[in-house]
Amino acid sequence: MPTKQQIDQYFDQGYFIADDAVEPDMLDELEAAGRRVRDKIRSGAVNIHSNLGENDEPIVIYGMIAPEYGEPIFAQYMASKVVESYVQAFLGEELRLGFLAFFATANQAPYDTGWHRDVGPDNRDNTEEAEMEILNRPITSLKWHLALVDDPCLLLVPGSQQRYRTEEEQKCLTETQHADISTQQIINLKRGQTVYWNGNIVHRGYAPEGLKERLTLASGLNKYDENEPVETEADDRFSWCLADNIRPTLPDKMKIYYDRWRALQPA
Repeated sequence: MPTKQQIDQYFDQGYFIADDAVEPDMLDELEAAGRRVRDKIRSGAVNIHSNLGENDEPIVIYGMIAPEYGEPIFAQYMASKVVESYVQAFLGEELRLGFLAFFATANQAPYDTGWHRDVGPDNRDNTEEAEMEILNRPITSLKWHLALVDDPCLLLVPGSQQRYRTEEEQKCLTETQHADISTQQIINLKRGQTVYWNGNIVHRGYAPEGLKERLTLASGLNKYDENEPVETEADDRFSWCLADNIRPTLPDKMKIYYDRWRALQPA
């Protein structure tokens, strides 16, 4: 579970890096499974849902827990005790499924998201009052990246999750989205390291020149609230997860996370 120093850094700087947030005996298996999923998409053998770049190279892969891929390790990881201990330190004991994706991009497919906050496409050029209302909302989800090989692809502006954008950030958020920000920090993850970070932070994902490959799990769990309203429309990125064959293959703990998520999806 996280230390007090890590928790304090998360709320102050918007992120922290953990060296022990994956079961050691899972790491090799997760990497091998990630390569198999990527290669099945490359060959056209299976593709549940993914974003493809140039030459149909997979960039962001969804659906790794789908039985068509035959890789139960991903659901086992999400339901593992070490993952639970980190998330519960921030969200409490009762959790539900958030999301699971796999970043596989490399220089075969240019990748640069540009600077943004994860606050939705309609909230990228807010007034200070509107933006601070979003940033001050209670934390209800925790997201993280687990590097299965070394990963230098996440850039953050530390502390920006607590305040309104600066003039420099405003320009990069709305105009020059692929330019550097003077206060940016590159999160250089080593294999097996996990970065937990607040999606409200000003951030950017990109594949630097010469990157051989990226194999990174992007995951999130949410705080369970029995009064959380049902979504008005389904998220296309996760519609595959509504299939009838998903739940039976999940570990028991993951079934609880899944059922709580499923109850929030439109009928």
